Amino acid sequence: MTRIVPLLGIDRLTALARAEPVELDLASFLFLRHGETDGNLRSIYQRPDQPLNATGEAQAARAATLLARQRVVDVVASPMARAWRTATVAAEPHGLAPRPEPGIQERVYTALFGQPNSDFDWALDPPGCESLEAFVARVRTGLARALGAPPPATGQRLVVAHGGVLLVLAAMVGVDLPPELHRNATPLMFERQAGAWAARGIAATT
Repeated sequence: MTRIVPLLGIDRLTALARAEPVELDLASFLFLRHGETDGNLRSIYQRPDQPLNATGEAQAARAATLLARQRVVDVVASPMARAWRTATVAAEPHGLAPRPEPGIQERVYTALFGQPNSDFDWALDPPGCESLEAFVARVRTGLARALGAPPPATGQRLVVAHGGVLLVLAAMVGVDLPPELHRNATPLMFERQAGAWAARGIAATT
């Protein structure tokens, strides 16, 4: 089973993200974290070109089946290979191609690529890597572009990105996500309810 996004240092990430809340002109939107990779299984810092593994491909296909029940009319994705492949699979049933948004790439740990991250802590800023402050600022700008474009007249916009991006997004809109919603390839619906945002997983219907 794919591990849940580690949450050491989450207080600092949340504080940075909530320092500038985002206003979205949307009633709802969809979010999908990429499928599993060997880097997830090995708990290493991943390169941008890290592909999905066989399990990740199956997870992306299952997510696509769940999302096929939604009226998806726009797909915005991180250009990192694992997210882009997941987005391509998810977009196919709707006859769409994803459009890239570089601002929603995962935090970049250039100096640590390939090294273990089992003791990962969001609050740390290792030398030669993107700082947490820079990451949150970049993601905020990227999400503003991805979700701040004119809302679809009908249907949903789907954002496909990464665990870290999901944490920033949730903090920015004031949503506390339970750990199970952080898992790879779990389709989420964000909805505005009574003026506040909420999120839920999209489950298979029986």
